[in-house]
Amino acid sequence: MPDGGRARTRLRRLLDRAFPPPGGGHRHGRRPASLVYGLNDPVPTPNLLALATQHAMLAVTFLVYPILAATEAGLPPEQTSALLTACTLSIGIATILQCVRSRFGSGYLAVHIPAAGAIPLALQALTLGGLGLMAATTFTVGVAQLFVARLARPLRVLLPPEVCGVAVTMLGVSLAGPALRRALGMSSEAAGVLPAAFATSAATLSLIVAITVFAPRGLKLFAMVAGAGAGWVLAVLLGVDHAGAARALAEAPLMAWPHPTLPDLRIAPSLLPLMALLVLINLVDVLSVTVSLEKMNDADWRRADMRAAQRAVTACGIGNMLNGLTGGFQSGLSSSSVGLAFATQATARVIGITAGALIFAIAFFPKAIVALTLIPSPVIGGILLYTSAYLVVAGMDLIVSRRLSERRVFLVGLSVLAGLSVALLPLKGQIPLVLQPLFSTPLTVAACSALLLNVLFRIGIARETGEEVPAEAHAFPFARDFLERQGDLWGARRDVIAAAIPIVAQALELVSDSGLAEGPVELRARFDEAHLDVYLLYDGQIVQPPKERPSPEALLGDAQEVAAFTAYMLQRLSDHVHFGRSQGRARISLRFDH
Repeated sequence: MPDGGRARTRLRRLLDRAFPPPGGGHRHGRRPASLVYGLNDPVPTPNLLALATQHAMLAVTFLVYPILAATEAGLPPEQTSALLTACTLSIGIATILQCVRSRFGSGYLAVHIPAAGAIPLALQALTLGGLGLMAATTFTVGVAQLFVARLARPLRVLLPPEVCGVAVTMLGVSLAGPALRRALGMSSEAAGVLPAAFATSAATLSLIVAITVFAPRGLKLFAMVAGAGAGWVLAVLLGVDHAGAARALAEAPLMAWPHPTLPDLRIAPSLLPLMALLVLINLVDVLSVTVSLEKMNDADWRRADMRAAQRAVTACGIGNMLNGLTGGFQSGLSSSSVGLAFATQATARVIGITAGALIFAIAFFPKAIVALTLIPSPVIGGILLYTSAYLVVAGMDLIVSRRLSERRVFLVGLSVLAGLSVALLPLKGQIPLVLQPLFSTPLTVAACSALLLNVLFRIGIARETGEEVPAEAHAFPFARDFLERQGDLWGARRDVIAAAIPIVAQALELVSDSGLAEGPVELRARFDEAHLDVYLLYDGQIVQPPKERPSPEALLGDAQEVAAFTAYMLQRLSDHVHFGRSQGRARISLRFDH
């Protein structure tokens, strides 16, 4: 084992992590110095309006998703306008509810937008039963989200990052088909490519990518708006815009009361599997957005606030119930608004509340809604190509965030191939009618395959394992090899394993160097997707950590003082530590949130 000098050296390296600066603390969080407006800060009216308007404009651009579903389903202009009005109303109210700290909202600056993942469900519902059936499915999804909010923590076991990554990647693949048809001007599979449409979509996509890659950080967030505007102008010049667009815009009233579409009192059973899948995907999105916002508001962030995530899912459910009752489109949280908040260094919840009010107000201006329905098809194609590319890469990033064992390699590979089979082969017409909705898009097939393979490949993996620490073993290499080996097998996050290794090694040194153990030490670990638990079992004395912070000079004292200091530091470094006995043996239990 390493001697006392080496142990003290490693202790000093961990002091900064063990003792954050004064005023910190993980319970309430320390405000990052870079924030201009923090979560609870008041914002001067001119700055408030400017910041909220940016969030509202960014959210409104995502109405392109319900526009895509409506045009693909062949809805007449008046129904498309009603759909967009209802969607705008609902996401405005949901954004306000989300940003207000209550039982029904996360309290963070989280803006609601139409969900790209809902396009396949909306298309099928509109085809089977029009706006009424789509409204009923959206309302049902919202109700399901209210129940899922209470199960957010247990459901994490079914949704590891590799499963979520497959779903996000194949969502991008699913959008690629309609995106390319619009970008090339192909109204059907037999139609040829229209050069004017291709030029318009290429210009739209090129400008979006150019601004995203080369523009200053503050302008990147308006890449989609700039690209859509330039593409629209080019479409008018090339004659590929909507016929009669100017007349339709002129005939639309400036202001009017919305006319919601009530949901049907029926649900198509064939849509239920896809609805359940979207509920799970929404849970993944909410977790990623809320964690990002927590990190931005807490310089000492260490773990996800599952209560905030549960409240965020609840607000999403209420928002989709409103969408269903008014005939709107399924919505979710915007990751782009998180990027805007990061770029402006302004996360005050009052900004989100004001943005929600502005989005809500747009619903009372039909002229603005009609203008959105007149976006040329090639422009929509260019925007969707940008979105598709982003989703494919975002999904890959999720997949590789975990340590991939052989099981997870096959889970990802086979699921992606299953999804691509729908895009490459004419499978839908060769399966029973009741199963056809599951084979309608690469997303549904790949996500369902990933869920099933995840459950299957968990068979045979011990959730808890252990080894006896050899007397001649060095603590750090032994802890590293043990945890990395098990992390690969379990598919644990790399950062969690990396953070646990030095802490577990320090606990091993504590037991050996202080003379607490009277014989061999057993190192055990348990993983359940939400936590990594590590146990040290030995015959001997129980560690008694001090109740108050010891002086760093204790590192220069005798073995008992060093042991007390180490025990106190372990309490600070791990998410939870317990010193006690189990089955007659002394035990140190270390927990790391996953």
